[in-house]
Amino acid sequence: MPPMKRPRSGSVGARRLLRAVEPSIAAAALKTSQLLALQAFDVAVRAGSFKDAAERLNLSPSAVSHRILNLERVLGVKLFVRGHRVVELTADGKRLAAATGKAFAELAREGTPAAGKAGRQRLRLKVLPMFGSSWLMPRLAAFITRHPEIELALESSSRNVDFDLEEFDAGISVGDGSFDGLTAHHLADIRTTPIATPLLVRQLRLRNPADLHRAALIHVTTFPAAWSLWLRHAGVPKLETEQTISVDSFVAAAQAAEEGLGVALGLEPFIAERERLGTICRPLPFAHPTGAYWLVHPPGAQRNRALRLFKDWLLGQLPTASRHRSL
Repeated sequence: MPPMKRPRSGSVGARRLLRAVEPSIAAAALKTSQLLALQAFDVAVRAGSFKDAAERLNLSPSAVSHRILNLERVLGVKLFVRGHRVVELTADGKRLAAATGKAFAELAREGTPAAGKAGRQRLRLKVLPMFGSSWLMPRLAAFITRHPEIELALESSSRNVDFDLEEFDAGISVGDGSFDGLTAHHLADIRTTPIATPLLVRQLRLRNPADLHRAALIHVTTFPAAWSLWLRHAGVPKLETEQTISVDSFVAAAQAAEEGLGVALGLEPFIAERERLGTICRPLPFAHPTGAYWLVHPPGAQRNRALRLFKDWLLGQLPTASRHRSL
């Protein structure tokens, strides 16, 4: 068999050979229609319905449905089980949603312009309501005055930030410090203790935990076990009360307690100012530790100058904020 001839440089064969060994580029492998379909899919997953996704994308629900159908044809799998006014992810849909959520969140973090004005930087933070309203907001003017070049974008939510799905630079979260894959800075320990107006305490004669059966207990729906944990810690795990009231946050619970609607669980260290003003008091001397507040961010966020400045300022405001954990 005669030896193969090498193609001469510049020949058609050589150019074909070079193209054959070129590395593939992931972004170039996807058509525009596929990218738009992936966007529609991810927004539908996060929004919970095709209708809500259509509103966010400024499309019709049928256009969103059509894009997702085309994506299913390309992938050869079903992504949603479609029912009457409800769509649920299939197993394949859940796997794809995990991938698109991470990808779009990372693109949003890296690709969003810092701010409209030259020299300004944007810092996007997700903050738990009680920490935001009772501690951060009253002090934030000092940081803004010191760093006018930083534009803060704050979102209050009772859920910890999920960097795989959300485009925040950092968050103030609750936990024990075990935030997988994140850098975490300890801010303050949290303890729960009953709070009520002095008048209500006198009317109900609240002197020990068992006396709470005469009170309406104000529950926080996002932390449904809070009262049961406190009652168990106080030695009355089977206490039954006359009435319960439910609100969506500890901020709302404290406000309801100030209005005399019942007894709420207040969070140390954020009830001191209300106590000083006399709007609420602690009828019982029991406080139950329930974790701590932490400033959390992905390790790579250290490159963000605005975040570094905010972190240094925040930790300087909290003398107990000492522990640092990078997992």
